[in-house]
Amino acid sequence: MFPLPSLRILRRAICAGILVTCLGTTPGQAQPSDLSLRLTLDVIADDAGARVTITFSRPADYRFEESRGRLRLIMAEAIVSADPAEKTFESGVLRRYKVDMRPPEAEIVFHLGREFETFTSEEFNNPFRVVLQFLKAGIPPTQAPPESRDAADKPAVEPTPQAYPAPSGRVIVIDPGHGGNEEGAVGPGGLKEKDLVLDIALKLRLRLKEAGFEPILTRQDDRAVDLMSRTAEANHARAGLLVSIHANASPRAMARGAETYFLSAGVTDDTEAAALAGVENLAGADSEDGIAGTDREIQMVLWEMAQVGHLSASSQLAGLIQAEMNTLGDTRDRGVKQAPFRVLVGATMPAVLVEVGFLSNPEEEKRLSTDEYRDQIAGALAIAILRFAGPEAAGAPQ
Repeated sequence: MFPLPSLRILRRAICAGILVTCLGTTPGQAQPSDLSLRLTLDVIADDAGARVTITFSRPADYRFEESRGRLRLIMAEAIVSADPAEKTFESGVLRRYKVDMRPPEAEIVFHLGREFETFTSEEFNNPFRVVLQFLKAGIPPTQAPPESRDAADKPAVEPTPQAYPAPSGRVIVIDPGHGGNEEGAVGPGGLKEKDLVLDIALKLRLRLKEAGFEPILTRQDDRAVDLMSRTAEANHARAGLLVSIHANASPRAMARGAETYFLSAGVTDDTEAAALAGVENLAGADSEDGIAGTDREIQMVLWEMAQVGHLSASSQLAGLIQAEMNTLGDTRDRGVKQAPFRVLVGATMPAVLVEVGFLSNPEEEKRLSTDEYRDQIAGALAIAILRFAGPEAAGAPQ
């Protein structure tokens, strides 16, 4: 169901507990250590977004680290010059950048604006350079301008005519909800949503690895990750799927069962679903998001973002997940629903959010506390993903 994976595989690393994307040089490129590294930066910034072209004096290794309000491009070595080394912009997505040349690792720190939604990157040769696009909601990236290419120039990552590069069926982003000071729902016995869903996500990752996929977690430990960064991670990884895992709560102590969501095309008429989305959106919103999580922002973004084109596939994936969840013991079928969850907005691939059960129900909390039941949930999610993707997406034998 997914297109075949890109021939260029992104290396994944965990640096200081932060998930980063490490982009290395392509095979056969020389890296003469005796040549000093110099950078030239060219920026085009306007109301639609910003494009930054970073030209290197020679090929070099680098990686990205994204945190609240910042994007860092970190090089594994010092540089001797950067022109210009600092610049400020009147753009809603990029406010300024500054180059820090201090050894042992040089870095470019991009200060993101309030309208920033996500970013893309392309790598080119002859000369070696990286083109970053900082995007606001509803504005698709463009290919590098023709004048920046020549006949011998072959991009290290092949551009596509789509709004975003084609996703890889192997790459699946698993998003354990909440984390850090955002505990999520807490059961009467003290079980915290953030701990439960992380454990399920780790178990799911193991199963997907065994099936030949390349699963990525938006967090691998107990730390806070804002909603924008979760979606941006999936987009930047060119994931074939985004599955966000949560646990539910209700004022009605006997409420129980699993339910699966995909994005609603407009304001949902399901008041419970809307209320749940509102709670989740506020819990993980960046403090700089302003009206993030409100119906006004959701509708403004939704109709322009690429997720609209994936609603049918997202609905199908949600149905498969719900069907598998319904096979688990005493789980009540609460069905597939639509709601304006912020983590699903802007995802450029099929994306769903699954509520695995109600922590507010003492019996369900007790069941969710067991390793056996969590493993069953991970197994149900893995089966649904395999059925949706098909064996060819993971490179399994035909």
